[in-house]
Amino acid sequence: MPDPTIPPAPVAPQLSQQEIDGGKTMAILAYIPIALVGLIVSIVCISNKNNAYSLYHSKQALTLYICWVGAAVCCVPLFLICIGLPLLIAVQITALVFCILGIVNASSGKCKPLPLVGRFADKWFGKVQKA
Repeated sequence: MPDPTIPPAPVAPQLSQQEIDGGKTMAILAYIPIALVGLIVSIVCISNKNNAYSLYHSKQALTLYICWVGAAVCCVPLFLICIGLPLLIAVQITALVFCILGIVNASSGKCKPLPLVGRFADKWFGKVQKA
């Protein structure tokens, strides 16, 4: 019996090569964590809804950023018992690895969900579709 708290694995959308090529740049930029570039690009793509490929990766990236901030905030109280700093470093490295995985998927034209956090993108942003 499946666990009701864990959403099912998302199904990757079937997109044309023209749509993938048209949204590839925005999809790659959505995963760049430097100076909030990825966050801004993700929000712009989700609000515009003009390309299904960039929208898919923007939802994945925004879910990653939300989980990243949530995990970092959970590490703050643990600084008092000296486990917060190593845990925060582990969270930051994991999030950067997920950003790199997202960039690799976006640049290769794949709609593959990110590990651990990707399945929550459809649960949180499932109603956001291409206009």
